[in-house]
Amino acid sequence: MKISKTALLVLGVCVFLFGFVIIFMLSSGQTAEQALLSDSLATSQDLLPKLLAEKSELEDQLAQWDEELAKATSELNSSEARYPKTVESIEYDEVLFKLAEDCDLLIIELTATGPSDEPIKDSDIVYAVTTISVVVQDEESPPSTAGDFEVYIDGLVDKVIDFIHLIVTTPDFSVATVTVAALENLEPPEELEGSEPLPEATVKLAIYAFPR
Repeated sequence: MKISKTALLVLGVCVFLFGFVIIFMLSSGQTAEQALLSDSLATSQDLLPKLLAEKSELEDQLAQWDEELAKATSELNSSEARYPKTVESIEYDEVLFKLAEDCDLLIIELTATGPSDEPIKDSDIVYAVTTISVVVQDEESPPSTAGDFEVYIDGLVDKVIDFIHLIVTTPDFSVATVTVAALENLEPPEELEGSEPLPEATVKLAIYAFPR
């Protein structure tokens, strides 16, 4: 069967149109994809300077934190080096007797307990704490009259304050803290017959060691 020229022409036009549509669709898809890629590229180019700036800022912060950590570690090591590994109370007893003598006080009782563990909150540091309790009296005897007793007590208080001040400022006790300071027998008696307990002060201090 022969196909007429008109039919061939129609068929050719249809094939052309079909091919055109396919090409147009492919071209449109590529154009949309190119537009999407262009937008993504533009967005990336906009974000890049910001990301680079943030990266530089984070590197600066990290360097600062490293420096602070190194400084804190150095200070911790220096601080730990100040503490003795153990506390020999007899060494501190001698110093306390000398300080009491400098303040015109007599040590009538001295006891030491410990060491006991004392962990530092929110850390793995544990100190060994030795507690020393000192009871002192005035070197001078109480007055023979009740009227002078208050002056005597005032003098005792001043001497005890001086004694505590020497403890907290003496290098031997740089790793110690005074935990208790109490005075007893401070009421002036109506009659002094020598049988009443003498005024006294109790000073307790904690000495820290760092077993390494």
